[in-house]
Amino acid sequence: MKLFILGLGHVGKALASKLKADGHSVSGSTTTLEKVAELEKLVDSVHVLKGEESEKVVAAAQGCDAIIVTVAPNVRNTRTKEEREIHYEQVLVRSCASANMACPRVIFLSSFSVYGDGGEGSAAIDENTPTANHQEPSSKYYQLAEQQVLKSAQGCVLRFPDMYGAPGDFSFPQRVKMAMDYFAGKAIFSADAPLYAIHFEDVVNAVHHVISAQLTGVFNVCDNDNVPATNKRVFDAICDENAWPRLEFLDQIKAPKRKISAAKIYATGYQVKHPDPNADVVARVSV
Repeated sequence: MKLFILGLGHVGKALASKLKADGHSVSGSTTTLEKVAELEKLVDSVHVLKGEESEKVVAAAQGCDAIIVTVAPNVRNTRTKEEREIHYEQVLVRSCASANMACPRVIFLSSFSVYGDGGEGSAAIDENTPTANHQEPSSKYYQLAEQQVLKSAQGCVLRFPDMYGAPGDFSFPQRVKMAMDYFAGKAIFSADAPLYAIHFEDVVNAVHHVISAQLTGVFNVCDNDNVPATNKRVFDAICDENAWPRLEFLDQIKAPKRKISAAKIYATGYQVKHPDPNADVVARVSV
């Protein structure tokens, strides 16, 4: 197949290597001209463009069998709700709209934030659970981006929790320190939501699985067999272990407060391989 990866970041680069090894023709994009020489070693062609530049995306992806949209907001551009409104719409919705214009087969890496807090009830949250929190920019614009992708019957949306483990990525203690340094010790998410996280290799493997199995529709992707500790319990443990003051949780970005089911994608033969990255610190520290 001829594949185009919109966003050759860590996930995009690792995915490109796997797809090339499978014999596919792979091209991709970056917003940084200085990265082109490095990226040309991984893919057949590199295009310098932003996802919002629809004409450039259509031209770059001409003749492709599928586009994989891996773009994601930059946390440094999302310190306020106003910044999130602008940045999330630009990066997510416009990129997916451009991809949909270029090819009917679009695979989009979305977020669990579309569920808000999951609503009422105790049953596990699955792909049929209604989306929610239509005002908060993260949730709202991921939902709008998904809608662009699902306009086509060939579209596929993969909903992920926070990703960790990419080369050069921040560890969870480093993320806590960033909240202190950049956000005055405030965390914009919910205290009592389970802290689902997924290793970037499991993200790459999920996208590769979708392409290989020709899956369409919506899939949750996480550890289907375990429910992690809450945000508060994890981050309190990290703070206590490092003798830092505990974070204040603002509950602006709501997250599901109960188990999230990934049974649908597990039934197709995929499962995550990496365990909960925060289980050890929670076990070590009494909170």
